[in-house]
Amino acid sequence: MKRGSVPVGFDAARFGACLKQRRLARSLTLQELAARTGFSVSSISEMENGRKPTFPKAAGICEALGVRLSRVLLEAERQAQAARAAK
Repeated sequence: MKRGSVPVGFDAARFGACLKQRRLARSLTLQELAARTGFSVSSISEMENGRKPTFPKAAGICEALGVRLSRVLLEAERQAQAARAAK
């Protein structure tokens, strides 16, 4: 990568943090979200903590949270850009 260029890519940690923020804003526990999605508590927790999700899991969790996957991806990218700009 050239010096000064902005890295673009999927940031699983920021994406997971955005999912967790949305879950907590809806006062949902991991167990409640797991029940809504059919995914295990551990897989949701791993995703919230930065493990790269599969597309179906990411989409399913977003649907259960009432938000579009594209919106969460954009939110995570904006946070990553802000963090890079602050350096």
